Amino acid sequence: MQHLNLDIQPYATDLTACSRCGEPVLLGDSWPLVGGGRICPTCVTEAVEAHRLATVTDHEDPSRRP
Repeated sequence: MQHLNLDIQPYATDLTACSRCGEPVLLGDSWPLVGGGRICPTCVTEAVEAHRLATVTDHEDPSRRP
């Protein structure tokens, strides 16, 4: 399959889909992912909260203390 390249620069108002949830999001309101694709603000918030919760839980888990 060949990709069509029209040499048109994307604008911040162009739509794309979030790679995590699949919801439409503006390019200007999303962030690129290292592996390709983009992520929406809602998924960024959820990922940060999940990481924060995992970090706090890890530090407060007495079974993980030496």
